[in-house]
Amino acid sequence: MSDRLYLGIDLGTYQSTISASNGQNHTVETVVGKPKDPIARNFLKRDTLFGKDALSNKLACNLYRPLEAGVAQDDENNLAAAKSFVTHLVETVDPEEFDEVFGVICSPSHISFVDKSNLVSILRGQVNAIMVVSEPFAVAFGLDEIGGSIVIDIGAGTTDIARVYGTFPEEDDQDTISEAGDWIDERLVELVGKKYTGAQLTKDMVRQWKEAGSYVGGDVREQMVELSVDGKKQVVDIGDLVQISCEELIPHLVGAAKRIIASADPEYQPMLRNNIILSGGGSLIEGLADRVADELADIGDVRVWCADDPIVRVADGALKLSMVMPDDQFTAIN
Repeated sequence: MSDRLYLGIDLGTYQSTISASNGQNHTVETVVGKPKDPIARNFLKRDTLFGKDALSNKLACNLYRPLEAGVAQDDENNLAAAKSFVTHLVETVDPEEFDEVFGVICSPSHISFVDKSNLVSILRGQVNAIMVVSEPFAVAFGLDEIGGSIVIDIGAGTTDIARVYGTFPEEDDQDTISEAGDWIDERLVELVGKKYTGAQLTKDMVRQWKEAGSYVGGDVREQMVELSVDGKKQVVDIGDLVQISCEELIPHLVGAAKRIIASADPEYQPMLRNNIILSGGGSLIEGLADRVADELADIGDVRVWCADDPIVRVADGALKLSMVMPDDQFTAIN
């Protein structure tokens, strides 16, 4: 057998992670920058920038976030940006040292035929064969929790929920909702703008504030941030607004979990209720597991817990899966 590199790839709206069988793994913000004009090109000395490099030079670039909701956007510019981003991501793990590359790619629970075709398009030339699985299943497989669990993977663009019981989940075992990290950011923008009239905000600013202090439950906490109001510096407290925006996600998570449990085989429902796993960046919201458990208490005894290392959990699970699947489970894309 030729020397083969296995990859687990989590393509996310905000950040993407790759884990490789050679021990390398990297997380890169899913953003591509193209210089706006020849002056910018000469200043940056590059045709394309990625991740934090693109964001730090965003005034000189046209920025693309080409993997909204975890799938490549179906237009020429974003598809080109997605192709260049995935090429960059794969190159971070030195695939040129191997004869062939097999990858398990993770996607939201429900994606269309066009979305799957776009995934193949942006990966062609980077891997020899792929297998596409849902993000929640990759989490469950990586944690050895496929025997009976519900995984709620809270990403930036979508929250994906699946019940897993010893096999690949089918269509009815999974759900995807749009209330996720970006949704919280949008609510926080609205709340800050309403409380501090004239505040000049960007989603990147608000995302950083949320990540620094997100929490649910308990007493309101102080979180002082600096913002501009009509160009004038102000230092204000947004702790209450961060709590409100994060709390508003909970009914959506609980509703999706109840639907997945209620439609399961009744003999498995007690097992599923007692093994609900939160993953993805949204699971880092302090107190979230306890609050979700509280809201699910009306359906019986429940256990809700957070996966460790949630940012890399999907990619690591995908890598683990890629190394045990037979070759006939992969689709060649040469």
